[in-house]
Amino acid sequence: MQDVGAVYQVVLVMVAGILAARAGQKLRFPEAIPLLVTGYVLGADILGWLKLDSFGFGLEFAALAAVPIILYYDGLRTDLRHMLGIWKTVLSVTTVAVVVTVAGVAFFSRFIMGFDWTAALLLGAILASTDPAGILPVLRKLNVRKRVATVLEAETALNDATAIALFLIVFAAASGGEVSVQSGLAKFLYLALASLAIGAVVGVVVSAALRALNSTGEITFASFIVILAAYSFAEALGASGVISVVTAALVLRYFLQSRNVDSLSLLKTQHVWENLNFLAIAVVFLLLGSQLQLSLVLPYVAVGLAMAAAFLFIVRPVTVVASMFFDKSFSFNEKLLIAWLGGPRGTVSAALASIVLAKAHAGQFDVAAANAIFAVTLTVIVVTVAVTSLSAAAAVKRLASPSGESLEDSYRRLSTELKAMMVASRKLREDWKGGLLSDKMYDEIAVEHKRQMRGIEAQLDDITRRAPGVELKFRSRKVREVLLNQISALQEAYENKELFEADYVELSQKFLGQIGRLEEIEDSAPVREAPAKGVNGDGVKAA
Repeated sequence: MQDVGAVYQVVLVMVAGILAARAGQKLRFPEAIPLLVTGYVLGADILGWLKLDSFGFGLEFAALAAVPIILYYDGLRTDLRHMLGIWKTVLSVTTVAVVVTVAGVAFFSRFIMGFDWTAALLLGAILASTDPAGILPVLRKLNVRKRVATVLEAETALNDATAIALFLIVFAAASGGEVSVQSGLAKFLYLALASLAIGAVVGVVVSAALRALNSTGEITFASFIVILAAYSFAEALGASGVISVVTAALVLRYFLQSRNVDSLSLLKTQHVWENLNFLAIAVVFLLLGSQLQLSLVLPYVAVGLAMAAAFLFIVRPVTVVASMFFDKSFSFNEKLLIAWLGGPRGTVSAALASIVLAKAHAGQFDVAAANAIFAVTLTVIVVTVAVTSLSAAAAVKRLASPSGESLEDSYRRLSTELKAMMVASRKLREDWKGGLLSDKMYDEIAVEHKRQMRGIEAQLDDITRRAPGVELKFRSRKVREVLLNQISALQEAYENKELFEADYVELSQKFLGQIGRLEEIEDSAPVREAPAKGVNGDGVKAA
């Protein structure tokens, strides 16, 4: 009966996770909050359906298992090539910024909230981790400059490793271990350097083996070998399995972008890890919600709200501006935008807080302090995710000034406007032919409409002359949309038994290969050029 109960709980987690995520999408809200609320409703405080004991493991094990999967997926979708041009900024926001965040949160926790230094530093390490699930969906909907988006994407993928390393050191001290400043620094350097080396070696070795054996079609299987080997070797050598996993994923992703890799297998691998990532996030938040007891959380809600406000309006802006102080390639407004959009805390923070709570229940940490840390962390997660997601569009509009619009953005906007005007022109002509407009009225409207269309065409021609790569990139993206539609049609034909598997695989690989070449064109096409005389900052000719 226990086995049946465990199966029932797994099914409940999967169904509840899917429904909660769908609800979040409909409400245009990051999935963390609906998952947490759903877990609470299913938990002991209300329905009592979701029971952690039925799984045969505790909250700590669930968190420790979920975090490597989440960060591995982040590493697999992070393109190192995009970071090369701003590597100093990326390095700063994933190291210096994390340390400053820990110090800032600890300061407010100690002197404003009254926490002791141990709990304050532990909370700082927990809240130093940026949440990709809260940021990336927002970035996809906003017109943010590519360099700004790249910094935020890099931060979500890489700063977790630094935050977790600091968490492990602080928690060792909090659990009664003797950790001096010197020993703490030495341990941090070992965790960082040893883990980076182990992850890099695992990634390189597996990539080389795939290339040598010409087994690039087995990359899904190989990706599981990479995460298991990187994590287990690092932990066995006293390093950080999480840092090692992220590093190995970055190396593997670099190999997977080579032309030797089967494009269809790459797509399948990414899809597998995307599903596993969702499952890991769902498990963390649903189980966290199921363990939530309002009687323990409510006394700390006010403290959590104060911490969330301090984090969003003081700690986070100071952290980003300080870590990017010497970087003149970003304007002050762009630094503030990075600070605001990168505010959400999420999965990793929740997982680390649950580890503290589990350790406290096992007698390895003070229970009262653990409850306070857990409650404040959950409050900060909910507030930062909600506030940032609801205000992101306004922040971009306010801080990303129109004068910073790139030639590529201008070309895309003008092309869309011209397309809309062409549709309107056809509708106008149909109405005239149908007798809904007089000849005189049609002529007057059509003449003015055509004049405006010629003006847009002239602006597009001007941008094309100044930066031919803009038109090339725009065209390649349109072609890619056509190829993706063709792949969807192939899949439908294959599922309807209208196409043999061999033909389906061959054609899919052909189209995916073409998409890969188009992406190379988009990445390499030059789009920047100094504005010509008579052209304004929007990249269009002045009227």
